[in-house]
Amino acid sequence: MGCGPSSGRQNPSTELKKSTSRGATSSTNSTSHHHKNNSNNNNSTTTSGTKKSSTSSNKHHSTKKSRRSNSKKNRSPSPQPQLTIKSAILIQKWYRRCEARLEARRRATWQIFTALEYAGEQDQLKLYDFFADVIRAMAEENGKTGGDNGRNSPLMSALSHYAKPSLMDSEGETVKKMLEDTSPVNVDIDRNYKGPTLTLPLDKPQVAKMIEAFKVNKVLHPKYVLMILHEARKIFKAMPSVSRISTSISNQITICGDLHGKFDDLCIILYKNGYPSVDNPYIFNGDFVDRGGQSIEVLCVLFALVIVDPMSIYLNRGNHEDHIMNLRYGFIKELSTKYKDLSTPITRLLEDVFSWLPIATIIDRDIFVVHGGISDQTDVAKLEKIPRHRFQSVLRPPVNKGMDSEKENQAVNVDEWKQMLDIMWSDPKQNKGCWPNVFRGGGSYFGADITASFLEKHGFRLLVRSHECKFEGYEFSHNNTCLTVFSASNYYETGSNRGAYVKFIGKSKQPHFVQYMASKTHRKSTLRERLGVVEESAVKELKEKLSSFHTELHKEFDNVDLEKSGKLPILKWSECVERITGLNLPWIALAPKVSILSEDGKYVMYKEDRKIAQVGGTHAQEKDIVESLYRHKSTLETLFRFMDKDNSGQVSMKEFIDACEVLGKYTKRPLQTDYISQIAESIDFNKDGFIDLNELLEAFRLVDRPLLR
Repeated sequence: MGCGPSSGRQNPSTELKKSTSRGATSSTNSTSHHHKNNSNNNNSTTTSGTKKSSTSSNKHHSTKKSRRSNSKKNRSPSPQPQLTIKSAILIQKWYRRCEARLEARRRATWQIFTALEYAGEQDQLKLYDFFADVIRAMAEENGKTGGDNGRNSPLMSALSHYAKPSLMDSEGETVKKMLEDTSPVNVDIDRNYKGPTLTLPLDKPQVAKMIEAFKVNKVLHPKYVLMILHEARKIFKAMPSVSRISTSISNQITICGDLHGKFDDLCIILYKNGYPSVDNPYIFNGDFVDRGGQSIEVLCVLFALVIVDPMSIYLNRGNHEDHIMNLRYGFIKELSTKYKDLSTPITRLLEDVFSWLPIATIIDRDIFVVHGGISDQTDVAKLEKIPRHRFQSVLRPPVNKGMDSEKENQAVNVDEWKQMLDIMWSDPKQNKGCWPNVFRGGGSYFGADITASFLEKHGFRLLVRSHECKFEGYEFSHNNTCLTVFSASNYYETGSNRGAYVKFIGKSKQPHFVQYMASKTHRKSTLRERLGVVEESAVKELKEKLSSFHTELHKEFDNVDLEKSGKLPILKWSECVERITGLNLPWIALAPKVSILSEDGKYVMYKEDRKIAQVGGTHAQEKDIVESLYRHKSTLETLFRFMDKDNSGQVSMKEFIDACEVLGKYTKRPLQTDYISQIAESIDFNKDGFIDLNELLEAFRLVDRPLLR
């Protein structure tokens, strides 16, 4: 995947052997056998008799001839070989052409999804990097005026905890206080609770009952969630940063990739491959949460399995086991929805538990398993010594600028932070070398030479990673030395991709792949129909993205359209769109789907595009401000969740205005306070003085621009 789409084709030696049933058609030539009737002609002495005899004889001969000709016609001789070959070639060309068109559409759709996904991750990294600068600027400004170092700012107080390196001791007073506040003893179970019940020590039957309850959408009581998290924390805390596994007893091991809250996929894996045991060990390679709707269920099952048998299941930390990522990509929202007020202690405890997860696993000194990848600086010896619990967020900047030398020395080591960032955020590329991963905004790109050097240095033969969605669920690269495994099916949309896991069997550890798709609807539809659904979803998201750049795009179009005709050639239109949005996509091919074309299909009628962004119900909205808010609505939602400390789902008007001002500084487009106040009032639908996060998201919409008369 990466910057471009992935075909998902694998090395034949590692592919699954698939049985394909083919219907064989056989044509049978039926030949009719004619039995000739020998008749004896009797001579007559009369003339009439002679005539009749001769007439009947002629009729008899003519009948024979007609029968012979009919027999030849009925035999239907086989077609000429040349005609058969030509027909087969035409059918083959037609089939390949159809396949090529579908593949081109799939690749374009894939590029849209990945470009939008990575653009969001890039914004998140930029935003968090911006937090430290905002807080420093506020502190400096208030310090000069004799203020309170910006603590009165709602966003300042909310972000101060996240914008500095975590220096707390694993056994310090802060941690002890957190563990006491999040103890399951503090939570009572009401009589109306009908979900699964758990008792210590956990066993597999309890886990099985919990899974069955989750299948029917029952929610685990927060008391049991906290119990699982506390028990899992004890186990993770005792584990090294890099786990080492031996398959001498099991003679096999299964590795699963990203699950992203897809509980159905986890159920499929356990059903097909069995529960973890000494004879059937597992590695789950990070990104258990976010995006999917059952992240807490996936997490509880995996942690419970670790508690039941810590030696049979190993978990690696992914880039989404990070509170900052959870704020943007749905996990915090899921917790707030399911657990309301009690989501606060769960969230606080999860931050700490995530920081104790191991960061890599080594199988038999042979296979290195990590979530993201490597860089030219990755070193296993350094990874083993990293105090991983200090990185509650891997996105955290390594040093706070402006600190005095004593505090700066106590801050997170830059090299350690870089090591952590690379193994969780990096992606492989076909080009040689190692360079910054600008597409995601964090980590590195690494080529085949970097992989070969890393494997040779540490004596490994294979690098297994996840982090990237693959169409087939897995993909080999770098001359079969780098394997990507992705276990969340239907990641972008129903039917968009398969999930897969890999099982290494025997002393030689030959890889065997199992692919699946959790949704049953794809079985009832054709490939073309499934692709149409996925393509429609991708185009819809892309149109929303373009609408958020409406004003900037039209300014650029007007500058290029020297004749002011209201239309542009598709090539020029494509160049303008890529320049403004920064999205590297096949815009020429996408033009018919996201714009209005002229009758001859050569021009884009950009003046006829009437979709514009709107926030709230205010009239005469300033397009620049509204589009800036619309374009960064995910960032704004993240800011709100930072300020919403009690997870109530509400922020005050002052917090909203403060967040918008910070957003203006982040986007380098100052937003007028008076105008922001008007928008805030229009978003507050129930007029209670608070803005509900659901109200905020509903306020952002696309509307048709009024026609100018």
